Amino acid sequence: MKKKVLAALLSASMVMGIAACGQNNAPATTEDNTETQETEAEAEATTSEETSDVTAGIDGWEPFSDPVTLRVAVYDRGDNGNGCSDVENNYWTKWVQENFGDKYNINVEYVGITRSDVMTDYAMLASTGELPTLCMEYDYDKLATWVSDGYLQPYDVDQFKTIAPTYFQNMVDNGLTNYIQMQGDNYLVVGNRPYGASTYTYCTWYRQDWLEEAGYTELPTKDSELLELYAKLVENGHEYPLSGSKVSGAGVDQNYSYRDYPQDEVTWATTGDYQIPALSTEAQKRFLKWQNELYNDGYINPEYYLRAQSDVEADFINGKAFQWSGYVSSTMNVLNSLYENEPDAKLAVAVCPSEFIQDETWGNSNAYRPGGNIGAMIGFANNATEDEVKAGMMYLEWMAQPENLFTMQWGIEGKNFNYENGKPVAVGDQSGLEEQQGHNNNVDYWMVVTAIKVLGNIEDDIAAINPQGLPQDFYDQILANYNGQMAIYNAGKCNVDCMFGAALESVTEYGNTLKEELYPEYRDQLVMCKPEEFDALYDELSQKYLDAGYQEIIDERQQLLNDGLSTRLQ
Repeated sequence: MKKKVLAALLSASMVMGIAACGQNNAPATTEDNTETQETEAEAEATTSEETSDVTAGIDGWEPFSDPVTLRVAVYDRGDNGNGCSDVENNYWTKWVQENFGDKYNINVEYVGITRSDVMTDYAMLASTGELPTLCMEYDYDKLATWVSDGYLQPYDVDQFKTIAPTYFQNMVDNGLTNYIQMQGDNYLVVGNRPYGASTYTYCTWYRQDWLEEAGYTELPTKDSELLELYAKLVENGHEYPLSGSKVSGAGVDQNYSYRDYPQDEVTWATTGDYQIPALSTEAQKRFLKWQNELYNDGYINPEYYLRAQSDVEADFINGKAFQWSGYVSSTMNVLNSLYENEPDAKLAVAVCPSEFIQDETWGNSNAYRPGGNIGAMIGFANNATEDEVKAGMMYLEWMAQPENLFTMQWGIEGKNFNYENGKPVAVGDQSGLEEQQGHNNNVDYWMVVTAIKVLGNIEDDIAAINPQGLPQDFYDQILANYNGQMAIYNAGKCNVDCMFGAALESVTEYGNTLKEELYPEYRDQLVMCKPEEFDALYDELSQKYLDAGYQEIIDERQQLLNDGLSTRLQ
């Protein structure tokens, strides 16, 4: 079914913001904020005057006379690998209720959203009139689709400034107010993503002891060299050292490290996002040919397509896999479990080299996908009442208060963290605690404010998330990885994904089928075919993929790029 097009795609301020959001979308600088604040000053002149006798912020709040139900979306990641398993009802949801909800006569209900199937969950909730009051996501095009489909309602910015001045000022300070408008109305409030030019909070751990056993001191960076390492791992008795699991959903098989740099702008805009795998592109061909090599050489479990990600974790924990990737957190159950099973294991973190390196044979490099400084984007549900919208604004402001944000991020002193040299240090193993935090120290609750917890500088901030209570310390390697990534980013070898100021009808119509059904099927055929059959099969399946809707997605993105309704590659 075709979706209605946004009537007015971009406001003038959003065009300005989107145009500035290309490669250089790092945390906002003083120069960046000057333009934003001038735009904000102009907006002040055109909006209604705030009533002078209204006290802004929490000091001006009063409890609702009748109970108000506030439904807040929270990611359900499907397992308890890094925290409490019930995301809707746990110590921290009760803590929010007791410290925020009860005080203002608000019943706070959390609504679990399947992280790997966000759009399906929201569509089901919308169809039954049960959207959470606060709908949120990290991907701009999803919010644009929700606006186009009528899921969200516009809000009064003056009211938001009065109720949530701290939150609004955070948006101003980080250059995020340019992204609040769609269809000429204010639809979004936007959280910040510190260090958005880097992905240092997501790391790969590998077995340094296996590496040394194979005669290496450092992990190779080129695929051609990795093949030699993997062969030696197998010779040393490590069967299927790369483990493997089935792929599905948004963000699988990213090809950033298989692209040519500098990138071609049209290719970047039309096929460069991370949600729908770019089958038919040269970068995806390189990536899948590499996977085909790994499969045929016996480094991946031949039944990977029947296995879940939890099986990969289990392989790593039980000493059967060479490496594992995950978000860095002060509490990491996967690492805790590995050391419990193999107390003599020696791990290391894969570090991004500070010089751009590309393998001429396979085409891979140390490029990566920077996220930009936009964190979570939040909209108010179309059926939320005036009081519910107000309660949602109050929730955002309350969560943005330093003391509340600190507690949600760090927990309870003596249980979740302790002070060392005047700085908080998280307890490494929180299992068994009633106060055990959720995924990545409760990030799915405080993501409405910021994507990463910060103490003020990168050294302290990495120390804050550095895994605790382990036989090894990874601080130096995580910091080195950050510095390496920043060097590559500053050299122009990494680009923030293109953003579009409209709901992409083609993505709505074909996206789920492509990424959930066709891509996994075609991908498995390509990975498991004989190497000599790969090129012809790739061409055949790419054409089928294009015909199934990917060409329409490419064409629609191309049109928005041509019309100036997208970011540009800078």
